[in-house]
Amino acid sequence: MTIPTKKYFTRKNDNDIITSRTDLDLIERKDETVWIMNHLFLNPEQHDQHEISLIMHDVVVFVQESEKKIWPLDPIAIKYFKQHPELEAIWYHKPFNF
Repeated sequence: MTIPTKKYFTRKNDNDIITSRTDLDLIERKDETVWIMNHLFLNPEQHDQHEISLIMHDVVVFVQESEKKIWPLDPIAIKYFKQHPELEAIWYHKPFNF
């Protein structure tokens, strides 16, 4: 499988309005190559209570299939990872206060 160096994830509602969006960049670290997630956008007027789970599911599946880890930098994504310990194997560089 050829892995891209940039991956976009966008979810839209039935009216074609963006409800959430994020992107990943593949970067080389000293110890390994990882996906970095700089930000996660949730449309404050258009997303439902499950939006974070929906977009993060897409992200997690992609990351697992790429056989890389992910380094979330966005506070919403970090909170999601803290709430899902089953994702520990793919979480690169956990915050110290975890």
